[in-house]
Amino acid sequence: MKYNEAIDLLLSDRRLFIESLVQIEDKSQSLIPFVFNPIQNDIYNTSTGRDIYVKPAQIGASSYFIADALVDCLTVRGTTAVIISYDEFITGRLLRKAQNFYEILKKRIPSIDKMVHKSASEKTFERTHSSFFISSARSFSGVRGETIHNLILDEFGFWMPGDAERVFAAALQRVPLNPRTKVRILSTPNGEDNEFYETYMAAKEGKKTGGSVFTHHFYRWFDHPEYTMPSDSMFALPGDEHPELDNLQPDEILLMDNWGLSFDQIRWRRYKITEVASLHRAGKTRLLFQQEYPEDDVSCFQSAGDQVYDHNQVNDMAGRCYPAPLNMMFANIWEDKEEGMNYLVALDPGMGKTSESVATVWRFTELSENNPKPFIHVATLSGLYPEDEMAEKTKDLAYYYNTAIIAAEDSLGVISHLKDYPELYYRTDPVTGRVSGNIGWHSNVSTKPYMITEMNRHLHMIDTHDIRLVAQLRNIRWIQGARGERAVAVGADDYHDSAAIAIVCRESRAVERGLVGVSGWPDSWGR
Repeated sequence: MKYNEAIDLLLSDRRLFIESLVQIEDKSQSLIPFVFNPIQNDIYNTSTGRDIYVKPAQIGASSYFIADALVDCLTVRGTTAVIISYDEFITGRLLRKAQNFYEILKKRIPSIDKMVHKSASEKTFERTHSSFFISSARSFSGVRGETIHNLILDEFGFWMPGDAERVFAAALQRVPLNPRTKVRILSTPNGEDNEFYETYMAAKEGKKTGGSVFTHHFYRWFDHPEYTMPSDSMFALPGDEHPELDNLQPDEILLMDNWGLSFDQIRWRRYKITEVASLHRAGKTRLLFQQEYPEDDVSCFQSAGDQVYDHNQVNDMAGRCYPAPLNMMFANIWEDKEEGMNYLVALDPGMGKTSESVATVWRFTELSENNPKPFIHVATLSGLYPEDEMAEKTKDLAYYYNTAIIAAEDSLGVISHLKDYPELYYRTDPVTGRVSGNIGWHSNVSTKPYMITEMNRHLHMIDTHDIRLVAQLRNIRWIQGARGERAVAVGADDYHDSAAIAIVCRESRAVERGLVGVSGWPDSWGR
């Protein structure tokens, strides 16, 4: 075959081009031909041009997309390829990988297009006038208004909420409706309340009905052939050194029966579960096995490892949720009022048309051996209501529940619309017992950690059937800041905050056995 014929063949077959000419470092840091593994092969065969991928860690998806984008820039005139990742560190790694791929290609084919500009975020090519742009979501500000032909959103599940909304919509609108353009979204799972989960589920459930333009793809860890461990491995756990494992657990038997897993794969799984759990307990990682190495596309989203609240406990709470059997007074009601019972209504006011206002109704009883969940969430009122309307609806609901005490957050103007209600929560000095003249719970950067701590401490005592509250428990995450780790909301938290207000203000309400007392904070606390 002549040289020109060989080049034409390579240019007509993307897989042949990459596998023949690109080299990649394997996990032992040796350069090897970039031969597609089974997951990369499936990505190549099933790509539609608008795709979203849930994947295990370290299976080479990012490497495939970088190589594909680079070849586009080198072979298709005027291509603009954009890769956006979630932080600066990962962005730097992706940039170095793209540079390494290019340098390897340049050595093997000296005549390929010359790179005429390379910076910390952009590489451009002389003859094709193509550009390869790599940025973090936080620093992305567009590509000088250019059309984007190949858009890759890397680890999209870990983007901060504001970045996901701002960057995703803006970048997507730059991609023309052309069969040659590509939009690929990929990530390991990171909980349910984020753009990645919403986009994936919309693609999974709505593609056939026109509810999404994306095709969903899900890969399990055992789709990757490297994730296996022989019995003679130095890393095999004690008791796992035998070729055939004789102490299989029910979940392992199911995996072997349903998916044909081998003993070597089960052995690897056991090691990784133990390894990740050890790191998690030591505080060295927040990632869980089900998140890094998904086995199905339901449980993997319910196991975000940086959750503040214990994921097993939250999953157990989710299993007890069901639709409210009664709906009246604009509220979802799981337990109707009982005469003579005392109730508390906790109100977290929203921003009218932009965030929900949520009022939850609670009945607090005595903890006992026969009553392990004495914090009973009985009803929820929520909606995009302005402050005055939400206040009136909350008062009506509180009157219905035996003139319940209303404990409202005092940060918004809703308090002025509650002052005519007879039973309100007033902040009280927890040491002296002095009741202040200030209505409501004061939420700020100093009191929010206390709210989350109290919620976490009493989570096992909460009896709720509202899936919206449980879902938002997963949105409270540990984030590393300049002063160490802190708990913050990475998504909506209106239902969570309403429940947290109820927990910290609960002692202002008489329990069934008698008045317990009052609690609160001095007016200056946290200011």
